[in-house]
Amino acid sequence: MTAQRTSPKRAKPAPGRMRRLRKTLRQAKQRLTQDRFTREVHDLEQAVSLDMDVQSSTLLITFGGMAKNMGIPPFEFFTATREIPTKRMFVRDLRQAWYHKGIDGYGGSLPAAAEALAALIAEHHVERIVTVGTSAGGYGALAFGTLLRAEKVLSFAPQTVIAPEQIAAMGDHRWDEPLQALAAERALDPRWTDLREALPRERRSDTRYELYFAQHNSKPGMGPGRDRMHAERLRGVPGMRLYRFGRGGHLVVRTLREAGALDKILRRALLADPPGPPPEREVGAGGSPPEREAGASGPPPLREAGASGPPPV
Repeated sequence: MTAQRTSPKRAKPAPGRMRRLRKTLRQAKQRLTQDRFTREVHDLEQAVSLDMDVQSSTLLITFGGMAKNMGIPPFEFFTATREIPTKRMFVRDLRQAWYHKGIDGYGGSLPAAAEALAALIAEHHVERIVTVGTSAGGYGALAFGTLLRAEKVLSFAPQTVIAPEQIAAMGDHRWDEPLQALAAERALDPRWTDLREALPRERRSDTRYELYFAQHNSKPGMGPGRDRMHAERLRGVPGMRLYRFGRGGHLVVRTLREAGALDKILRRALLADPPGPPPEREVGAGGSPPEREAGASGPPPLREAGASGPPPV
């Protein structure tokens, strides 16, 4: 009688090996997602790009401006925070209308686009939202940050009023052609042409705003810059803090990046104000002025508009 052979039982993988395998697979999936996200961010015809396969409940949303970018290469805002686990979204205004014509595939008006983005975000585990943008993207960060109930809004040299007559009365004629065309089309939503009125009216949560701008848009000594006028109109808006710098012009975000300050601004917002120095004071708050002036050795501090002492140079 022939003895029946039995196959040897395979040993189960050790728990530690399984954990390493799952981690490796998860990292591979994240790399693929990040590669796709990078390609989409660099695609100038992509309205919304997503990177949600990250174990984080914080979402960083960046908004492009009138040149379909952010004053610096758009991915700079993400590479500056690559070491922080954060979900990411990049939004472009392909219709070049300060988002008043909505977002391609996400509604035909600013409020409709905000509702669509909120529905998209609700599909993922998001507890905190931080919005970022510069120029018209800074306008978008302020408007959408308010409607999406963001925890923090970082806005660099934004337009805060886009009603053609109002902005012209300020002496700002940089956007005459596109704004007049939008007004002729009746594409501008009057509820959102002046953020000084819209933000307090629509703010439904404890959204905090940080607005960064330069003292001058051209040469020093030529009077207040146009960006400064846009920024200082929002003094007194609940949750608003203004930070004025002596150089950088309309591309103040680039100056902050080159000085190493942009990285700190983003990290502080995404890490929910970790322990350390107290946050910057409200505009006009008393006490001593903040640390060094912009341009001093080391990363420049965040200079507050209205702080005592001369403006940074």
